[in-house]
Amino acid sequence: MASSTFLSCSKDSGPKLPEEEQINNYITEKKLVVTETTSSGLRFILTTANASGAVLKTGQNVTVKYAGKLLSGKQFDAGTFDFVLGSGRVIKGFDEGIAKLKVGEKGTLIFPSTLGYGLQGAGGDIPGSTPLLFDIEVISAK
Repeated sequence: MASSTFLSCSKDSGPKLPEEEQINNYITEKKLVVTETTSSGLRFILTTANASGAVLKTGQNVTVKYAGKLLSGKQFDAGTFDFVLGSGRVIKGFDEGIAKLKVGEKGTLIFPSTLGYGLQGAGGDIPGSTPLLFDIEVISAK
């Protein structure tokens, strides 16, 4: 029932502040504790751990519940989604961030447009050069 929001595509409208500043301001304002920041700029925040959960592996079919939002809080998509981890069929930030979770865990992913929809954005809901936030729960991996 998921939309094509995650499919790789890259509308040009620049942000008011540089993306890094937007992301850092959001994290500070919301008093979030970042679990890990990757070299690509992804911020990973583990919100619910599951020590006994299975580790996700590239090539597995992964099912997640998700809510995609702009940093303004506007939700642009939500639902349940199945995809093959590491196949490149979803936006880079989604693939990279979900790989950090185990089955049964929940987390928040915040990443710059370079890991999302780039300069073009997606549809009418996601402007170009816009950081994205996804609340994720890993349901299963096969």
